[in-house]
Amino acid sequence: MTARSVLVIHAGARSALLARVGPRVGHYASARLGILPTPPSRLHATLAVAAQEAAFAYEPPPLSSSTGTRDERETILDALSGTRPSISCVYLYDAQGSQLFEKICDTEEYYLTRVEDSLLRSSADALLCFSGEDAQRGAGLKLPPMAWVECSAGNGQKVAPLILKSAELRDTTYVPLDVSASALAVNASRFAGLPSSNKLSVCPLVGTNEQGLSAASKLDARKTFMMLGSSLGNYTHPHTELEMIAQHMGPTDRLLVGVDTPPTAEGSGGKTEAEVVAAYNDAQGVTSAFTLNALAHVNRVAGTDFDLADFRHVSEWCPERSAIVAHVEAVRNVRVTSRARVSAAARSDGKPVREVLRLRAGERIFMEQSAKFSLVRMELTAKLAGMRVRRHWMAQRNFYLIVECELEDDECYLVPLQRGACCSRAGHPPPPPPTPNPYYAASRWSVIRSSAQQLSIASEIGACMIG
Repeated sequence: MTARSVLVIHAGARSALLARVGPRVGHYASARLGILPTPPSRLHATLAVAAQEAAFAYEPPPLSSSTGTRDERETILDALSGTRPSISCVYLYDAQGSQLFEKICDTEEYYLTRVEDSLLRSSADALLCFSGEDAQRGAGLKLPPMAWVECSAGNGQKVAPLILKSAELRDTTYVPLDVSASALAVNASRFAGLPSSNKLSVCPLVGTNEQGLSAASKLDARKTFMMLGSSLGNYTHPHTELEMIAQHMGPTDRLLVGVDTPPTAEGSGGKTEAEVVAAYNDAQGVTSAFTLNALAHVNRVAGTDFDLADFRHVSEWCPERSAIVAHVEAVRNVRVTSRARVSAAARSDGKPVREVLRLRAGERIFMEQSAKFSLVRMELTAKLAGMRVRRHWMAQRNFYLIVECELEDDECYLVPLQRGACCSRAGHPPPPPPTPNPYYAASRWSVIRSSAQQLSIASEIGACMIG
């Protein structure tokens, strides 16, 4: 008997997943959960945030929430046709892109995966238990069930040892979330063939983090949410991504976040800027192939005619943003066209394509950013998301950081975002927030953390009372 596995998959990926994880898992998913008829809506992540969490003057338009291919094509083409052309980093991760990223993680220069893996292993005993469970574990008492919910999980290599150790201590459910079905197929295969004594259920979910969290929040177990691999750094406003996770957390749940740290001053003995830059510019050219592959992905989705030979990969350190920023740069004058925006009348006139953009040699298309976080910045980011950092673990030479966050409920106020009265906890308990989470302000509710913020928001919504 093997560990229980459940997959939510899309029709287009079904055959590939069955080939990787076996018909038993795939058929169970088909019968129990069904095959999703359309691909998930794409999650959009764009430029870096400034060190002080300020918004940039420019941000590419968000991708449509529609799952229709026409809407997706139009959104891609709109972003390419803007004054600052961009491609969502989602398009880095087709099957080929996922394989290339795995190769990036094995390059000598890309320290992030190795250092995070080492930190996870060295801190495993502390990470396996919630705060306060050490006494139970020390007394040999059975620990309550735990669900590990990993955002942007990828192939699961970094957390597999932690999940397996958890299953030795308690009933464990592992829910990896990712937009890449092929990566999740590899992830699930890591847990195949476990003995029946191993109390582990593996339930991969294909889709965006937001889609997966909605389903995972319904699990009947205390939950450890995870966002590792420094994926938080890909978001324009990282606190909003943490806030989205917090909306699915209960008062006894926690969130583990793994982030890369910024370079330190020369001579301090810490990480250098050169080491950070090299991680995104490996000598073998794997990162370059990974970035350029997104152009081939966009060609398939949006009907464009990018020639990969016309571009080169560029990743540079931006100290003002505390981030590595990646572009593709034209090596010659380039004209990009698409079949997707050609009207029937134009086709009848012998015009089968339409121009999307022109680039001169040296001009760039934004692809991805990777922001770096100090402990202070992570504490601020968590605070803005309605959480606090309870514990943290730092790698040697301050190379990498893992923080444990929990909901910050002792200073929070719930304010209805509509004209009328707003109430604090003291003396005027607000009505319960809407589903899905009775413990966190969601939907039409907001978390307010100080009197000044209450007054500011109250003035904006016309509230008539501050409790």
